[in-house]
Amino acid sequence: MQSNTPDNYQGKINLIKGILEDVKNKKQAHYKCFSHYKKINTVVKSVVNALNAVSVCSMVLTFTPVSPAIMIVALSATSISTVASAVHSSTDIEGKVHSNNTSYLQYTDLYRDISARLLRNGMNSLDLDNLLTEINSRMGLIEDQSLPIKIKVVSP
Repeated sequence: MQSNTPDNYQGKINLIKGILEDVKNKKQAHYKCFSHYKKINTVVKSVVNALNAVSVCSMVLTFTPVSPAIMIVALSATSISTVASAVHSSTDIEGKVHSNNTSYLQYTDLYRDISARLLRNGMNSLDLDNLLTEINSRMGLIEDQSLPIKIKVVSP
């Protein structure tokens, strides 16, 4: 009995599985970057808010007859807060958080969709060709909007 599937059918399946592994690695790398930048963003914003609170409280206390140390604390807190805010804004950490989260979610959606479709019974060679075309198009769109990331590939 002869099979109706062309010789490259299994090759296409293997190619799609390889692409899925690449998508999985990119998804994990973007999530790792997202988590990293989210922590940095939270810490910097917390420090700036704390310094602003100290600054405001100290400035209010300067209107009462107290030591000049309160004025120094107010000026120091204000200066450090201003510098931290400027560095935070110039590094665009919030943009990196948003971009990596978006890329992670897009890769997750692609991985889930293609994995489910690959497991579907009855896909012929033409269906796999169409699936490969769709994967390449979707990955191109995601990569055009993504920040570059470093992916650590673990060898078996």
